Amino acid sequence: MKLKKDNLTFRFMSATILVIVIVMGIKFAWDFREQQRQAMNEMMEKAQVITKQQIATWEFMSINQDNINYDAEGNFEFKHMNCSTVAMGIGMFFAEMTKYHLKPTNIQYRNVLNAPDDYELNVLQQFKIDPELKEYWSTDTIDGKEVFRYMTTLKIEESCLSCHGEPKGEMDVTGYAKEGYEVGDFGGALSLVMPMDILLENKRTNFLGNAFFFLLLITVCIISIYFLVTRLVISSLGELEKAVGEVGSGNLDIDLSGIRAEGEIKHLALHFQEMISQLRDLYSNLELKVEERTVELEKANQILKQHQYELEETNLRLKEVNSYKSEFLAIMSHELRTPLTSVIAFTELLLWEKNSEEDTETRHLEEIRANSEILLRMINNILDLAKIEAGKSEIVLETMDMTDVIASVEGVIVPLARSKGINLSLKIGSEVPLFKGDPEKIRRVVENLAGNAIKFTDKGGTVKIIVNYDVDKREVLITVSDTGIGIKKDDIKYIFEKFTQSDSSTSRKYGGTGLGLTLAKELVELHGGWISVESEPKVGSTFSVGIPARDI
Repeated sequence: MKLKKDNLTFRFMSATILVIVIVMGIKFAWDFREQQRQAMNEMMEKAQVITKQQIATWEFMSINQDNINYDAEGNFEFKHMNCSTVAMGIGMFFAEMTKYHLKPTNIQYRNVLNAPDDYELNVLQQFKIDPELKEYWSTDTIDGKEVFRYMTTLKIEESCLSCHGEPKGEMDVTGYAKEGYEVGDFGGALSLVMPMDILLENKRTNFLGNAFFFLLLITVCIISIYFLVTRLVISSLGELEKAVGEVGSGNLDIDLSGIRAEGEIKHLALHFQEMISQLRDLYSNLELKVEERTVELEKANQILKQHQYELEETNLRLKEVNSYKSEFLAIMSHELRTPLTSVIAFTELLLWEKNSEEDTETRHLEEIRANSEILLRMINNILDLAKIEAGKSEIVLETMDMTDVIASVEGVIVPLARSKGINLSLKIGSEVPLFKGDPEKIRRVVENLAGNAIKFTDKGGTVKIIVNYDVDKREVLITVSDTGIGIKKDDIKYIFEKFTQSDSSTSRKYGGTGLGLTLAKELVELHGGWISVESEPKVGSTFSVGIPARDI
């Protein structure tokens, strides 16, 4: 089996090897650190033993120097066996036998053989600066080889004063000037240089051994993982994958009971086998169920078609009824408007002949004319609304001036406002331009809104008609406000519906068909505009209309 990057074995082996590499890397780093520490401790311990043994020899010679240089009769005879000579001799013999270099040294030395090198000079200076520092060690390189260097301080003892004490400058028995030291003074250091060949060889051997063990471990892990995963996982998954492919192609006659698998994969295969059995049962009954559902669907479609046919018939009848209603209203409104117009005309003729004399007959004629005009407006509203519902009402666009529209409305509503004792004000903004619209329909909108405002405002109230222009939206804004009875919040959403007023009591008190606002809304929307209302009971109402100002 080839190991591809998307292969389970490859990924599992890669992850395992990565873990092994990380763990072994940490182990190598730890072992190397511990080996370094242990090796330095061993070198340090060995250096301490060698230097202490040398110091002990030095002290022994210093203490017994008088016994060596005096004979039995008490005569002095210098045998050139002082402590420095013995220390230098032992260091030389020791170096020849072990390749360890041991010597006393100081910044101010007597013998050139005791002269400090750069490393020793640096350590001696540190010893002098820090009296608490007793020893110093580190690795160094001499002649291309790595060595361990150790230095320990030498203190002036009582036995040292005969050669190194007072008086300073006086010649001692060896022929050198005394340094003038006192007991406890810093007298130099003992320097030891130890080769590290054996240590380095041990490190190299340990590294090679660890590397060999590491490679062996990885090799064993790779082989073990490959065979274990292939035997316990890959082969089982391969059989399961083949079975899934067969099921996917429509073959449900699969038997996984004898699959070579263990543990979770075995359980997975058994669950998959159970699923195949369930699918087989489902497919066995599928055709029967499809036939049953098909029959049911055909029955449902027939019922739906019957309902659709009945609905279409009902819609046709409703359209016919609506058409009859609209035609009836249009015919009746037209037939009523003609005689009513004659009544208004003859009434005005009689009033003209009366020469405006104030008598009972004149008041009766004025009342006939006023009520006839109200009735005529109602009939006109019914006729216009019937045309809109029948789809026969269209706007006739022409250049229009809102000043003319408001003036036409003023001639109708001023007498109504005067008769009720209502303060009426009209204002047209100077920025309102000429625009394309249907002046007659817009006049009807303003007239209905103003008529409503006057009708629902009591004596002494105020009605305002204001026309402005919104430059940004390019809309002519018409606002009709009053201080009348207002509209309840819950009734506002119904006021634009046909034959609707705020409540039944309002309808009985103020009269009307409830078509004025409905017609106004329809006429505004024919222009592509909008209408809205803000009202508060016992405070008043404000109706706002926006008409797009089409370019001339």
